[in-house]
Amino acid sequence: MDTKKLNRITWKRVKPIVLSLGILLILISVFIGFNSTTNWHRKQNFIHSQEARDHYNSYLGTQKAEEDSINKKYKETKDYQGSIDYADNQNAGIFLKFDPKTGKFHIETETFKEFYGYIRAKLFYTHSALNLVNFSYLFASSNIFQGFSLLSFFFIIAGFLVSFLNYKTNFLQLLFASGYNRKEILKSTIMTSLVPLIFISITAVSINLAILYSRVPHQYINYPLNKIIFYHLCLLLVAAFYYFIGLFSGIILGQVFTGVLSLIGFIFGIELTKQNIFDLFSIISGKKNDGIHYESLFIRFDTYSHWIILDSFVILLTLLLYLSSQYFYKRLSLEERGNYLLFPKFRLAISLVAGLFTSYSLSGNIGFSDEYSHITINYTIRNNIIPGILVFVITFCLFMVLNNYKKLYEKIGVLILNRNN
Repeated sequence: MDTKKLNRITWKRVKPIVLSLGILLILISVFIGFNSTTNWHRKQNFIHSQEARDHYNSYLGTQKAEEDSINKKYKETKDYQGSIDYADNQNAGIFLKFDPKTGKFHIETETFKEFYGYIRAKLFYTHSALNLVNFSYLFASSNIFQGFSLLSFFFIIAGFLVSFLNYKTNFLQLLFASGYNRKEILKSTIMTSLVPLIFISITAVSINLAILYSRVPHQYINYPLNKIIFYHLCLLLVAAFYYFIGLFSGIILGQVFTGVLSLIGFIFGIELTKQNIFDLFSIISGKKNDGIHYESLFIRFDTYSHWIILDSFVILLTLLLYLSSQYFYKRLSLEERGNYLLFPKFRLAISLVAGLFTSYSLSGNIGFSDEYSHITINYTIRNNIIPGILVFVITFCLFMVLNNYKKLYEKIGVLILNRNN
C-alpha cells in the first residue's frame, strides 16, 4: 500500500477542519495574551497612581472610624458576640480581630490593604500553579467547564469531526472500496489530523507565552518557566486524550444531534466523576473537603512527580481509547447508517455502561457534608444510592429507546393502524 498517497488523501480531507481550528486557537492565544497583559498594566498604573493613594487613605479613614464605632459598642455593652455581629453589619467583620491585652477590637491593616489590592507586589505572588491559572494569563488553561479546558475542547471537536463526517459523507466507503486496510486508514486519519493540531497548539502556546514574558517584567512572574512549559505539556496530553474521545465517539455514533448531546454529557460526566474521586480520596485519607474547587488535577497536585504519574495515567487511557477506536473501526458497518449506535452487538453493553457512568457522576458524590465523619448510612442511602438507582434506570431506558427507536416507531405505527381499522 502507498502510505504517502493515503496520507495525502486523508490530509486533503481533514485539512479544512485542522486549519480552521488551528487558526482559531492561535487567534485566541494572541487575544488572551494581549488582553490579560494590558489589564495587568492598567492595574499596575492604577496601583501607583495618586488616585489609588487617595482611595487607600480614604479606606484608612474608614477603617479608623469602624474601629472606633465597634469599640464604642463593645465598651457600652461588654457583649463580645454582639460587637462581632455589629461589625459584620458594618462590613468590617472580615478584618476584625480582638486584642485581649488592650480589650479592643482592631482591623488588621495588612489584610485590609491586600483585600483592596493596593499592595500586590507581584503578579504571581506564590510558587503555585493555582495562582498562575486563576489570573487567566495562559490561554491553554482557560476552562469551559471545571477542568475541561479550551484546548481540550478544540481537540475533541477535531477528533469527532474527522471520524463522524467521513462516515456520514461516504468518504469511508470510497476508501474501503479502494483497497486500503482499515487499520492503515485510521492511522493515516489520526496522523494527518492530530499531529498538525499538536504542532499548531504548540505554536499558539509559544505565542501566548512570548506575549506574557515580553509585556510583563520577569520579576513579577514568580513561577518557574520550566514548570510552565511542563504544565503545558501536561495540558497537551490531556487534550490528545480528548481527541481520542471525540474520535471514538465519531466512530460508534451515527446521529448528529443525539451524538453531540451524548458527547457533551460525557464531558460533564468526566468532570463530575473526577470530583467524586476527589471526595473519595479525601475520605480515605481522612481529610475534610477544603471547599476549594480545583479545575485541574495538575493544579491540585503541583509537583513534577505527581505530574509524571498523572501523565502516565492519561497516556494509558489514551492508548486504551486508541485500541478501542481501532477495534470498532475494523468492524464499522456501512449498513447501520442513521442509527444512534452503529454496532448492534454492543448496544446493550454500552447502554449499561452509560447508565452506570451517569449514575455515579451525578449521584456518586459523598462529599456534600461539611465533615466526612458526619456521613451516615441513612445519609448515603438517601443522597447517593436511591438517586443513583433512579438516574441509572432513566439513563438506561433512554439509551435503549434511542437504540431501538426504529422498532418502536414501527410498533407504534402498527398499533395506530390497527386501532383505526
